[in-house]
Parts: sequence; structure tokens; C-alpha cells
Amino acid sequence: MSWDRLKRLGKPLFLIFLSGILYLIAANAGAGWLYVVSALMGATVIISIVTPLWNTCGIEVTRRAPVVGQAGEPLSCALEVRNKSRLGRHMLEIRDEFAGDTGRGVVARLRGRSVERIEYVVENPRRGVYYGGEVVVESGAPFGLFHGRRRIRVASSVVIQPRTFDVAALPPSASLDTERGDHSEASTLHRGHGGEFWGIREYRPGDPARLVAWRRSARGLSAGRLAVRELAQETHPPFKLAMSLDRRAPRKAREMVVSAGASLLLFALREGRMVSAYAGPQKEPFPEQPDPDAVLTWCAALAASGPPDPTRASVEVRPSIPNTGKRTGPSARPGASEAQSVVLVSCGDFAETGSRTGSRTKPWMTPDEEQRFVDEARDNGRLAVRLGPDFEEPWRIG
Repeated sequence: MSWDRLKRLGKPLFLIFLSGILYLIAANAGAGWLYVVSALMGATVIISIVTPLWNTCGIEVTRRAPVVGQAGEPLSCALEVRNKSRLGRHMLEIRDEFAGDTGRGVVARLRGRSVERIEYVVENPRRGVYYGGEVVVESGAPFGLFHGRRRIRVASSVVIQPRTFDVAALPPSASLDTERGDHSEASTLHRGHGGEFWGIREYRPGDPARLVAWRRSARGLSAGRLAVRELAQETHPPFKLAMSLDRRAPRKAREMVVSAGASLLLFALREGRMVSAYAGPQKEPFPEQPDPDAVLTWCAALAASGPPDPTRASVEVRPSIPNTGKRTGPSARPGASEAQSVVLVSCGDFAETGSRTGSRTKPWMTPDEEQRFVDEARDNGRLAVRLGPDFEEPWRIG
């Protein structure tokens, strides 16, 4: 039994004990007025037990919450508390366990067959997709000696998206891949309306007048033919992201992995790139036609899982856990990665209070190992950066 519960039961137990003592004194001394005092104390205890239980019966609760929120940002919600009984209820404390945090409110008086609306703020919601939560209705009226409590499951959907931050630029293609002749990540040119000259072709309906090649067209004016200049435009390479959400990493470190990955994906979308991402086995696959809302919703639903395959990924974001996964060979080293660029999220910096330590009893890297990870990745021709809580925006890799 918890200490708070023992403190709460202290007063009623003392009252019951005192009532019994007065009754024994009255029985031995024959003092009638002590019988009255003892009876009043006993009646107070009985009322304190029955009334709170009755207060919490016949109550219905409906939650009104935003459809979308952001992790760590206050979430304004409201509860509609309905009294189905004809008799009123008094001093109801409402506690909403929703979106990874708790909101509170009080209804002083709830008339019969009426509805009261209470507004509250969930101060620190956690990333995730929520379909409801428990509402605890509690009452200690009228004397506060005993409390009645009832738990009600209330359905409502909300997506708490990960926190994102400003990204300055995506990393360029790795020099190692260029040496291999892999141009999948290199910018390419194709026919369009950019700036570089591509060639001359015959005019087609809808071509801009500014592209007409008048000198070449002069030769075919008698036949009614016009020539236009084709220009080349640059297309951005596809962006492939791998996120490792190792269960051994602290929760805050995993959240930073998701935040960094979501920020990179949003920046790539703004650049017009084709994006894809994977984070190990998940319930939902990455959206086939991603847009910012679809990407953030997918990121919101990510859970701790086994490591993804970072082969040919543009960027791998991972916590500082040695030997992530069961790979063998060169990639089994703590500093190795198959991705072109690597973001190492420091588990030590994001560890919960009292868990930050350089001891090898923890499953994550020490600060020295993290630095060796970054150095080794750079020696292999890849961009690498260590990400802690003190990064500056706009953020970039390298």
C-alpha cells in the first residue's frame, strides 16, 4: 500500500477508533450524551463511505480533443460530463489520462440531467497515435474522509506528431558512391523549362512564346512551322532514410531519432524529392504517396523495433548503441554504416535522470566510443554527426 493512501486513510481510521472509544466510555459510565456523540461519529463515517460511491455513479464522459498535436506542446482538450440521474452530484474531480500525460478538472456541482463542460490542458503529450484513454471520476464529498473512484474508457482519436526542427540542407552524395559509379543520388538533367540549353525541336501547342527560336523558325515560316528551344532542368535525387529505434536506447533518444528523421523528410519534400523511409518492422508501411501530413502521421506511429537495413540509404539516424542489429563483417563495427551519411544520437545525453553514466553496464556507447564512431565514418568517406540536445537550428549534417 502506498504512503499517500495510508495518509488518506489516517483520518477516517482515527475517527472510527475515537467513535469506538467514546462508545465504550459511554457504556461504562452511563453517560447518554457520549452515546449521541459516538452515534454522530459513526453516522459521519457511514455517510463518508456511501456518498462518494453514489456521487460517481450515473456519470457519462465525452472528450473533445484536437485531431492533431505535437509532442511536447500543450494540447487543449475538453470533457463533457453528463449526469444521467435526476439528483445532482457534487465535488467531482476529473482526471484524464490521455496522450501520454494527465489533465485535470473539477466540477463543483452537476445538476440532474445536465451536462458540464470542463476545459484543461495536457501539458506534455507524447508522440503517438491515440484512440482514447481512461478518465477517472473521483469524489470525496461531503467530508473528504473516503473517496469513491470510477474509471471510464473514453474514445477519441488524436495524432501527436513528433517535434521537428529547421534543417539547413541535406547532405550531398557521398564521394565513395561516386567512385563506384553509382549516380542514383546525383542530380540529373532532363528536358524541361530550366536554364541550360538542351536542343531544338518543332513547336507544340502550349509551348511558351519566350522559347521560340526565331532565327531557326525564319526558315520554316513559309510552311507555317516554328522551332522552339528545349531547356534542361535539374531534378533532385531521391532521398532514402533509415531510422533505428533500438529498444535498448532511452526513450528520449528514440524520440530524437524520430524528430531528426521527420525533419529531414520534410525538408526533402520541400525540395521536391521523392522520399522513402524505413524504421525496422512497423505496423504501417511508409506512405506510397507521401506528403507532409502523411509523413508526420507515419512518424507518429513508429514504435521501438529491430534495426532497419541501411544499405544504399541517403541518411541513417541511429542511437549510440554498439553493434545495432545482427550484421556481420565490416558493418558489425560500432562505427560502421552502409548509409551515405550517418546521424548518431547520443544515448548518454538523452538518458533519464540518474541513468547518465559512462559505465559499460549501460548498453550504449561512452562519449569516447561515440567520437570514434564519428571519426571512423568520416574516414570511410561518409558524412557523420553526433546529435545531442544542445544542437543549433538550422541544423545540418556535416
